[in-house]
Amino acid sequence: MKRIPFPLNDRNFIIEYHKTREGPSGFMCYYKNAATYRLDPLDAWRTLGIAKFTDTGKALKQWCLDMVDQFDNTAVDEEPNDNTKMVM
Repeated sequence: MKRIPFPLNDRNFIIEYHKTREGPSGFMCYYKNAATYRLDPLDAWRTLGIAKFTDTGKALKQWCLDMVDQFDNTAVDEEPNDNTKMVM
């Protein structure tokens, strides 16, 4: 697993993108003494609540979308069995 930290992290707010070889990649969010793992980049941005409209929140949204575009080659909502055929 590769951890990529958000450049504007501080002591009370930490976001990391976890790129995994197996399983879904996602965002580990530490904010307000709680840790959550989000698969969707916009859900990671929404952990900020009303603070998402600050300059840091806007930068976080763009960074989350960039991480998914750069490292994730599959869509977040794609089902693994959508392109399979039944053999009889």
